[in-house]
This record gives sequence, C-alpha cells and structure tokens, in this order.
Amino acid sequence: MERETWQNRAADALEWKRFLSFAEDEARSLPGKLLVRGLGFPENWAPDLNTANLRQHETQEAAAVLNKDALWGPLADLADPHELLTNLERGAVLDVTELAFLRRWLYALDSWSQVPRDEIPGDLFKKALHNLPDPFEPLRIIEKILTPDGELSERASPKLASLHSEIRALKREIDTTLDHLVRSFAQKGVLQDTYTDVRDGRYVIPVKISAQSEVEGIIYEASVSRQTVFVEPKEISPLNNRLRQRQNDLIQEVFAILDATSKLLHPFCAEIRLSVSIVSHWDAVQARARAGLHYSGKPVHVTEERSLLLPQTAHPLLWRSMSPDSVIRNNIDFGPPSRAFLITGPNTGGKTVLLKTIGLAGLCARTGFPFPGTDHISIPFFDSFFADLGDPQSIEDHLSSFSGHILRFKEILEQMTPQSLVLIDELNTATDPEEGAALGRAFLETVMSRGAVVITTTHDPQLKAMAVSDLRILNGSMEFDETSRTPTFALALGMPGRSRALETAERLGMPADLLTLARSYLSSEHQEFERLLSKLESDSLEAARARKQTVALREEAERLKKEWTERTEAAANDMLERTRQRLRRIIDQAQDEARISVKKLAELRTRQEVESARTRLEESLSDAATRIETALSEEAPEIADALAKRKEPEIAAAEQSRLAVGAPVRVPKWKSTGTILELSGNRAKVAMGTIQISLSMQEIEPLLKSELAQLESAKQVQQRREAQVHVPPAPSSQLDLRGQRLDEAMAALEQYLDQAFRSGALAEVTIIHGLGTGALREGARKLLRSLPYVKEFRDGGVGLGGAGATIVEFDRG
Repeated sequence: MERETWQNRAADALEWKRFLSFAEDEARSLPGKLLVRGLGFPENWAPDLNTANLRQHETQEAAAVLNKDALWGPLADLADPHELLTNLERGAVLDVTELAFLRRWLYALDSWSQVPRDEIPGDLFKKALHNLPDPFEPLRIIEKILTPDGELSERASPKLASLHSEIRALKREIDTTLDHLVRSFAQKGVLQDTYTDVRDGRYVIPVKISAQSEVEGIIYEASVSRQTVFVEPKEISPLNNRLRQRQNDLIQEVFAILDATSKLLHPFCAEIRLSVSIVSHWDAVQARARAGLHYSGKPVHVTEERSLLLPQTAHPLLWRSMSPDSVIRNNIDFGPPSRAFLITGPNTGGKTVLLKTIGLAGLCARTGFPFPGTDHISIPFFDSFFADLGDPQSIEDHLSSFSGHILRFKEILEQMTPQSLVLIDELNTATDPEEGAALGRAFLETVMSRGAVVITTTHDPQLKAMAVSDLRILNGSMEFDETSRTPTFALALGMPGRSRALETAERLGMPADLLTLARSYLSSEHQEFERLLSKLESDSLEAARARKQTVALREEAERLKKEWTERTEAAANDMLERTRQRLRRIIDQAQDEARISVKKLAELRTRQEVESARTRLEESLSDAATRIETALSEEAPEIADALAKRKEPEIAAAEQSRLAVGAPVRVPKWKSTGTILELSGNRAKVAMGTIQISLSMQEIEPLLKSELAQLESAKQVQQRREAQVHVPPAPSSQLDLRGQRLDEAMAALEQYLDQAFRSGALAEVTIIHGLGTGALREGARKLLRSLPYVKEFRDGGVGLGGAGATIVEFDRG
C-alpha cells in the first residue's frame, strides 16, 4: 500500500494527470475518456514488459486509421451505457429516451462493423473488429418502434396506430363542439373570454362566476381572482371521458410495446456490453495517438535493458505553451555501465524539467503513449517510480526540509526494486554541505548497488567530482551562453556543469558590490574547481561546434550529390533528345529520297533502268541505316552498346528455321522488315512495302518470337481500324480551301489528293483557293510539285475559277 502511495506521489510530481487531461480531450466517447483518465492510477499501468509493448503497438495501429471518420465520428459525445445495460439485464423496461440512446451506440457499432477489413493495416485492430458481434438484430428491434427523431413511432403496433387515430378524431370532435358552444355562450354574455382550456386533462370553457348557472356542466376550477370558473359543458363530458379512456389505453399500449422490446433486447446485453468495451478501449487508444500528434510523438520501444535512448526529445507539455519551433530538444543516451545520471548546470537552466521529462517517458512507456523524439526511442520497463521533487517540509508533522528529505530517502530504500526509477531533485540540500555531500554520495551508491536507475540534479561540487571518476555515473550539464549570460536549456552529456549562482544573481539584478564581496569569500579550491569546469565546458562547446560543422559538411555533400545526380539526369535527357532529333532528320531525309526514287521508278521503261534505279535505292537505304548507327554511336554510345548486347541473346535464341516464301524477315542494314517473295539459290526477293529488292541470304534474318507477336498484334489492330473506317468510293471532284489557315488547308489538301488519286475514279480535280493574299495558292502549288502522282496543274481559266482555282491532272500512265 505504501508503494502504491509512492507511485501516486511520483505521478503527481511529474504532472502526469495534467498530461492525461489533454489526452482525455481527444477521446470521443465518455467511456473512452474515462479509460484515459483511469491511466492516472498505477493499477491501470501495464503490469509487465509485454503488455507495455502491446499498448505501444495498439497506439501505432490506431495512428494509421485516425482519418477514418466512419470509426471515430459516430462515437462523439456518447455517454456510458453500463448502467442502462445493467438495468436491462435485471429485467427493467427501458423508456423511449433510453432506447434512443442505446440505438446511438448500436449505430456506432454498426458503422464499425461495416469498415472493410482490407483497409485496416494493423493485426491487433483487425482482430478487435473481427471480435465485434453483429449489431443488426438489436438495431432492427429498436428501429421497428422508434422514429428517426427518437420518438415512439405510431406504427410500433397496430393497436397503437388505431389508438392514435381515435384520439385525434376525438380531439377534432371536441374542438368542433367547443367552438360551437363558445360562439353560443359568447352571444349570451356568460363567458369571461372566448377561449378553451384543459384542466386536469379535460377540456373546459371560462365562465363568469355570476353566470355559472347559465352553463350546464361540471365546475373543475376557479380562477385566483374568483371572477371565473372553468366548466366542462355537459355536451363535452362524454367526449372527455372517451378521450381519457383512450389516453389510458394508449399509455398501457406504450408500456406493453416498451416491455416487449426490452424483453427482445435482453438476450443481446452481453454482446452489446462486449462491443461497447472493445470500441471504448480503441477510442482511448486513438486518443493516445492523437495526443502524440500534438507533440510530435514517436512510438516507444520498451526493453528489459537499463538503457534510455531519447533522441531529440523534450517535455510533451512544452508543446502546449510554446510553438513547436521554440521547443529546445535534447539527446539523452544513458545505459550500462552507467546506473546513475547526474544533471548539473546553472539555476533556472532546465534541470528539473529534464528530470521530469525522463520520468514522464517512463510513464508513457507503460501506458502506450508515444513520446517526443526522432528515430528509435528506447525506454526500460520500470516497475515502480519514486520522485523526490520540491520541498518536503511539513509544519503539521514538525518536519524540517532536511528531515522530510531523509524520510523520503528512507522510504525509497525500503520500497525500491532493481527495476525502479528514482528521481531526486537536488540530492544535497538543507544541511551542512560537507555532511550532505557524504550522505548524498552514500545514497547514490546504495541505489546503484541495488540495481535501480537513479537520476538526480545537484549543485554539489563533491558529487560532480565523484561523477568524473565513477563510470557508473553519467554526467550531464545544462549549457550556458557566455555572451548573453543566460541558460540555453540544451543538454551536454559527459561533463559536469557550473552552478553559476553568482552569474544568475547578476542577471536578476543583484548589486555589483555585493557580488564582488561574494566572490571574495569563495575558497581557492572552489575557484580552481570552477576554473576546471569552465575549461571542460569550453572544450565541450568546441567539440560540439566541430560536430555541428561535420554534420553541416555531410549535409552539404548530400546536397551536392543530389544536385550532381539531377544534373546528370538532365544531361542524359538532353543527349537523348539530341539523338532523337538527329535520327528524325536522317529518317526524314531517307523517306524523301525513297519517295523520289519510287516516283522515278514509275517513269522508267526498260528493265536495265529499273534495276539501276533499284540499286541506287538500295544504296540510299543502306546509307541511311549506316548514318542512323553512326548517329546513335556518337550521340549515345552507352545506349548503342546496351541495344547491341540486348539483341545478341535474342538472336541466339531465335528459331533458325529454313526461310521460305511468305516468311517475314528482318533486313538489318535497312532497319526494316519485309516478306520473302521468291528464293533463288543464295538470294531472296523481299518486299518491303511497295518496294521489292533482291538480297543475299546473309542480309536477312528471321524475326524473333517477340517481333512476330508484335507484328501480328499490329496487323490485328490495323484490321480492326479498317473495319471501323468507311472509305468512300470516290471523293468530290473539287475541294474548297477558302477561309482556312495555311497549315490546316495544306493538310486537308494532301489528304484529299491522296484519296482522289487512290480511288482511280478521277483523272483531274479542281482546288478552289481564291485570290486573297495568294498564300493558299502558293502553298497548294508547292505541295503539288512535291507529289509524284501529279502530272501537271494549271489555273482554272475562264468560267472555271480563273486564278482563284487550280486544276490538277493525275498521272495515270
């Protein structure tokens, strides 16, 4: 029990409940908030290492689904249904409001059950969803009797619907009768006012007390002034009686419906309670994850080792009072052989905050909360926490500050375990410095010898000196800016720090003559010790600057590497673009030469001339292929080599079957493909488009399987396109280009002429281009000169458009 009291005392000293209050705000449901609040009590902390890590994994999984509104939105402001379910299990009849509240929970559970499991990345959360009972049946039971607004539906039962209908009819009849009576009695002057009222559930009219004998009926009430009596006319009494009876019947029917509904829901109480428990648990887990977002929390790895690794950490509550950029982060790396961490440095320098940061990290490790840091965060599993922070003096118990500290030290030694974390703020205070230092050193050595981790702040020079020579103690100091004479709140590991009491007093405005006098009282030993500490601080700062420069140089090297990579990629892209442009020019030139050669072939008459022209065409195509290979080797030698190496295994693996007539082949030197028409000895006639060329068998290769597949695929695509395109048998004998831009007109003209020539139906056509600036006319004639199938062209002449038209004659010879 005493140990439990110490855990609560340590939690209070570390402001644990204040930390939890912020996390509690992140929970959506009241049960979720209560679970977060419950982490303020030690009995709800993880009891062992595995449970602590399990909670950390849960928080990580919840963090991955925080954006799923289907999970968390329906839980908003949901109260705890525990008492309602307990009453239902005991046979109570739920009223309409309670049923509406239970339905809200069932809606939330149904929303959870509908979330696709493949959208949940974590196994723990998936298992929780899998364990949720289906809320369909209890939800169906409630939906059957409630309206969307949470009222009892008139259609909850046939009898209820009939009663509501009859009650409405009776009220209409009463209203009609009363309206007639009010008009009649008003004319006689017996009414105090022309309105009706309801007294004790019965409809009445206000009658002057002096004229009450004029109205037959029952007097139910008199006004305070005694000037009016409220009378139920005899004509209304039977209607009121029937209305009262039907209303009583309605109440009984409503109770019967609620009773039947409660009985139907009773078997589902355990399932609903289980579902609420699962959902509330994960609501609390997501609250931990959301709280971690506020302070850039990272997952904690809880270990058996007595090592703390907190890179770039800070107290989580600092994010509540400061901007993220203003928070000073520190690296804490503590572990064997060290068993104690001694924090020194100037007053108001952040020592106590750092002490609380480490303690809070230990509590977060056991409760599933992330913690501020970067990379890998590792914290030991501490089974108990002891914190002596602040002044423990008590007037009621007649305790001085020193006595209070001694009693706390005694209790810590009695209750601590090898897995404890002991936090002491100012190990040596409130007594003689020399004796206090001896007592503090003895306490420190005793705690270390029992295996616990102890972290303490101190200004005692003897304890600082002890830490320098004892490997079990890690020294750390809070840095001080010599220029501004203010603390930086940054931690320097491995060295003690100066207390700087006189510097702090000077900064706070203490008179200079008093400070001078104080310095004169310092012993030579103290001054020498402070000088040595100052030298250590200076060397440490120099080393820190060197490390900072090293990091900066490494970052600069990374930046230069990235920049070089980007420039290299840009240069490669430029090279490829130049290669593409050069190859395009070569191919365009080869196509022009081939087109001219084809036109000349059509004009030749003798076989000798044809063979000579074909030879020149072969040489032209061969030259183009050579220029392409040369360009690729010059502009992109790496690509050329890669293509050559890639091609070799494909050729080796190709089927070297006997070439036959009709077989598709590749002609490497022309970078083209064709089909064998004839075979004669060591030569083959190959058709490449409209060109037929005689080649030796060494100049052709069988196509690879991949190329045959591509060829077949392209053929099928072309066949589908041709099946979808309707080509008219013959175009019009004239084309009007007027009003079009030059580039559009030339594209349309070239397409039109090609179709007109291929149709074979027209010997000549007329191009109407108008006069205008003459651009269309000159452009058309330039195009006509380049087409091999145009025999001649001339102006339209009189009656045929004159100079505004051009007549084109096709070469059909």
